[in-house]
Amino acid sequence: MTGAAPIRRLEQPVADAIAAGEVVERPASVIKELCENALDSGASRIDVDIDGGGITRMRVTDNGTGIPAAELPLAVARHATSKIAVADDLERIMTLGFRGEALASIAAVSELTITSSEGAGGGGAMLRSRAGTITQAGHAATAPGTAVEVCDLFMTTPARLRFLKSAKTEVGAATRVVADLALSHPEVAFICRVDGRVSVRTPGGTLREALAAVLGAGSASELIDVDAPGTISVRGAISEPRAHRATRHQAVVVVNARRIHHRALTVAIEDAYRGLLPNGRYPFGVVSIDVDPVEVDVNVHPAKREVRFRDERAVFSAVQRACWHALQGSQPYAVAPGWDATGGGRLGGLRVRDGGGRVQPAALLPWGADDPRPAGPAASPSATPPMGEGTPAIADEGSAVRVVAPDAPAPEHTALTPMRAIGQVGTTWVVAESMNGGVVLVDPHAAHEKVLYAELAERWRAAPLGDGTAQLMLLPVIVECDPRQMAAAAAAADFLTGCGFGLDEFGPATLRCSAVPAVAADADVATLVTDLLDELDDERGPVDERQHRIAALVACHSAVRFGDRVAPVEQQRLLDALIGTPGALTCPHGRPTVLVLDDAALRRAFRRPVS
Repeated sequence: MTGAAPIRRLEQPVADAIAAGEVVERPASVIKELCENALDSGASRIDVDIDGGGITRMRVTDNGTGIPAAELPLAVARHATSKIAVADDLERIMTLGFRGEALASIAAVSELTITSSEGAGGGGAMLRSRAGTITQAGHAATAPGTAVEVCDLFMTTPARLRFLKSAKTEVGAATRVVADLALSHPEVAFICRVDGRVSVRTPGGTLREALAAVLGAGSASELIDVDAPGTISVRGAISEPRAHRATRHQAVVVVNARRIHHRALTVAIEDAYRGLLPNGRYPFGVVSIDVDPVEVDVNVHPAKREVRFRDERAVFSAVQRACWHALQGSQPYAVAPGWDATGGGRLGGLRVRDGGGRVQPAALLPWGADDPRPAGPAASPSATPPMGEGTPAIADEGSAVRVVAPDAPAPEHTALTPMRAIGQVGTTWVVAESMNGGVVLVDPHAAHEKVLYAELAERWRAAPLGDGTAQLMLLPVIVECDPRQMAAAAAAADFLTGCGFGLDEFGPATLRCSAVPAVAADADVATLVTDLLDELDDERGPVDERQHRIAALVACHSAVRFGDRVAPVEQQRLLDALIGTPGALTCPHGRPTVLVLDDAALRRAFRRPVS
């Protein structure tokens, strides 16, 4: 190559920085590697301390087998390990670490201090390194076990700091690592402190106890046990079909005690729920797979997050069958407190705007069951992909029925004309008569959702966020959250407050909700907050796009549910409000709100002369 630089051997600091870049991506990577070393040492208790978002200081302390003083310098040397000796050992790896490069990579980009003691009357030892160079070593008085402290992360590669997210987001990622390790090793007690406050605490015992500590007692009670012994053993606990989440990130997959991310196994778990969950909803829990180490290759990813199976189809089938059999013992949907058997459901009110834009509570209606879960795909924010601006009308040339999209080239129905409610088909569609003599079928959930969404959008445009959009609650609602949700709430605290939510930390794994947007006053607050935190992926996206997602979610939870009976007066009120709503032909997620059968189409269908 003309003008190319000559090939040269990289200097050791440069090579170390490149190697560290593969292992140490962010503070969470450091926590993962140090905790895995602690688990490999046989620890029964691991303490994790994180200060300054993990950049200032991280410390992992365990009570496992200590490191002899003479071996401490080797511990921070590259490719030095006690876990394998020959190449054949790579085929039967039972430890979490094995490459002998984690401590060396961390030491290359930070100030690292290791204090360790073997116990049994022996003294302790200490070693300190800075940017990969040992600066101090000697004796130290310490309890049996090992403590590793990392300060000034990325001190030698400051450019890496620019690629980190906010301190709250980085802390959230680190606490999720601790929570996942606690679920994959429930017999070990974990304590994670962030700036001195406990964020994760597990007792060290059974999987059920770890699940209750990480997910909350309420969520843990919605899990059913998985126990399928065999050559490929599958154990764990997965959610009942009546309990589900907005994202698939909360199904933890463990292989030979190693937390992994494996798309095929996640699909296997979800496949067992086929036909049991609404579209866009996902199970949660822990699925732990034990397989002969010879059948799995853990040395395929720099951060050991992925594995490769010799017979992936067999593992997929084993997981799918185990979860399916467990679900056969699931409990049916329970009648929730507040159910009014005589009235057909809980008493709530359909809230729509009057002509002045104010929210008017409707007469009390016998809405559907007070069940926090969506009744079907129409009640799920992500049940169908959003319909784009240029999506054409859904039409069939041989059919008299068509669904009109917002910008379809049909001048008669680019906007809704006044409608008169005729009635409701059972507890599903609302039937109306249009001003031009046609018949209109209305999806009451989608229509009400669009009305509430437009109201939220109008309020947020007309006034600064947080000005008059919140409804204080008479009794605050306590919401159990996992570390991922707690981190999302902390990262987006100001934004959520501006949207009308009053969320305060009320313990290591609970939030207190004291206010919600006014349109959500009648919603199931605990489920709304849980789904909101699942949907809100840290600080992703511009403010207006995040506002859209939140408004759509709030509207979906607050709207009348598909399958609820709507009184005649409320049918008319909903139709009147829908006519005055911009973009009324689709809900915020792109589903049609109305299906129009105009007079000409009906005449053609019945072979009548078209007037």
